[in-house]
Amino acid sequence: MDDFNTIRLRKKTISNFKEYSKMISPNYSETLDYMVAYFKDNNISPYDLPNKFGLKPLINDLNKRTNAIATILRDIEKNQLEPNRQRLESLFDAMDEIKEPIYIAKSLSEIEASKSDTERMLDYYSNAYENKNRELHLVKTELKNLVKNLSYVNNTFGKDYFRLDMSKEKLEDIKTRLL
Repeated sequence: MDDFNTIRLRKKTISNFKEYSKMISPNYSETLDYMVAYFKDNNISPYDLPNKFGLKPLINDLNKRTNAIATILRDIEKNQLEPNRQRLESLFDAMDEIKEPIYIAKSLSEIEASKSDTERMLDYYSNAYENKNRELHLVKTELKNLVKNLSYVNNTFGKDYFRLDMSKEKLEDIKTRLL
């Protein structure tokens, strides 16, 4: 176990150090060790100003590292990104060179003659399905029109009923179309 010693400091300095230490590490000794190590490793004195000799090596090191990173990025762009871009461009250029397919004109009878039995059956049933859907749509619209012409009658004597406000000829016309 390490031995502990005391240092006399001003109360204001101690309170500032305690607040700062809570953010950095769990105890005061570690915080102070980190601070001293930082100053030693970077050859910095707390009394150095940015323009004095103490921070110049640090600034020079940072500039060298920044230049090294820029060189690495240029190399990546030159050796990796540029060839990939060229490959992609060559693919798109090849796509432009592909010729349009030649379309052969066939008459409807030639198309029907070239179909197999399953294709003919499929055409038959799909046409029947479309016709039934059209009929259903017509029935729905007629039913909507009929419902619009219905009105509810409250009868004082007897049961209430619905009344259809439509001429007899129009109703007969709807019956003949739908039935």
